[in-house]
Amino acid sequence: MSVPTKSPGGSEKARRSHARANRARILDAAVAAFIADPDASMDDVARTAGVVRRTVYAHFPSREALVEGIADEASAALVAAMGDEAEQPQRPDLAVAVMALRTWPIGDRFRMLLAFARRELGEQRIRDLLGVVRDRDARVVEQGQRSGVFSTYLSSTVLVALAESMTITLLDQANSGELQDSGESFAVAYLAVLGLTPADGARVVDEARRWLRENPDESDR
Repeated sequence: MSVPTKSPGGSEKARRSHARANRARILDAAVAAFIADPDASMDDVARTAGVVRRTVYAHFPSREALVEGIADEASAALVAAMGDEAEQPQRPDLAVAVMALRTWPIGDRFRMLLAFARRELGEQRIRDLLGVVRDRDARVVEQGQRSGVFSTYLSSTVLVALAESMTITLLDQANSGELQDSGESFAVAYLAVLGLTPADGARVVDEARRWLRENPDESDR
């Protein structure tokens, strides 16, 4: 009787799956460790992840590489949170509010990057991180300007740049405990930069919250 043997392909697939799971666990642990202590060591991250130090170094050969890994994870999470562009609201002000509400939790989760990544990776890396949503933001702002929903006192490029700077400022304020909501303040402020009054912005944000409840995607579940 022949003895069943394991498929080499199956074993390789299992190894890759295990490696991905370990990497995700290490990144989650690093976020938690750095929130608790921006100067946390690789050993601290390994203990938080429940793995040996060698496993951390197998995925991230240095602390800088680990911080870069967190930045890459944040960038991918932002893209995922944006959802399919074709399925977003067609009205520009509502689209901006929906994007703000969807992306704020990602920034909120990774906001500890502001506490130390600017020191280790540089200010430009943080702006590059936000840049993954820049093109879509600019398209929506341009659409809103053409339709008269948004102000034209500045170009769409400059308005989006202002919004990015404001995002960093608001995340800093969230770090210090001055801002404690689920993105509503961020959405209203973004709309104010685009020319809406705070009262009108708040009404649009309420509408965006209803829209998200009625049109959930994977990032909302």
